[in-house]
Amino acid sequence: MDGNLSKALWIGVSLLLFIAVVTIGISIFSGMRDASALANEKIGSIAQGMAEEEFRPYDGKEVSGSQVISAISSFSNRSGEVIIFVATMGNNGGEVVSLDPTNFSASKDFTKYISDTQGKLSSDGYSITLSADSTKDQLLKSISKTIRDAQRRDAENPNLTTKYINPSSKFASQLIYDENMVIRGIVFAQQQ
Repeated sequence: MDGNLSKALWIGVSLLLFIAVVTIGISIFSGMRDASALANEKIGSIAQGMAEEEFRPYDGKEVSGSQVISAISSFSNRSGEVIIFVATMGNNGGEVVSLDPTNFSASKDFTKYISDTQGKLSSDGYSITLSADSTKDQLLKSISKTIRDAQRRDAENPNLTTKYINPSSKFASQLIYDENMVIRGIVFAQQQ
């Protein structure tokens, strides 16, 4: 009988230890899950910052026409993700287009490069936004490599005055955001 009591005590103690270990494990796992979620959020933020870093040279800066052509070439492989709008003086009757978000007019003629969109450019006074006409419309649509190459050739052809990007001209640039404040492209406007 003494042996049965001893076994029962060992089983009871073992059961209590098992419950204690499981409880500690669950509380540690719960705390780690919160820490893991926070780490994932920070990693996502860092990744988005790194992805947007390639656009920073064009954030409210004045660039040359050769830099505009270079941007078109360097972002060319991201059709459907990024769009570039260019307003030259040739396709706006010799007028300079202001890209100041407090004074922005989307009624000017812009040539689209890299992607296509049915969306509209607008300004909220702080940034330039590209928004879709309806919720079912895709904001940016991919275009073929053949069309992208033809667009780049047109931009480099001085005989096409409405599309020609003079490498020595100066262009104002601004980033284009979507409704979620994610960078979707760049808009350039010839200044001289």
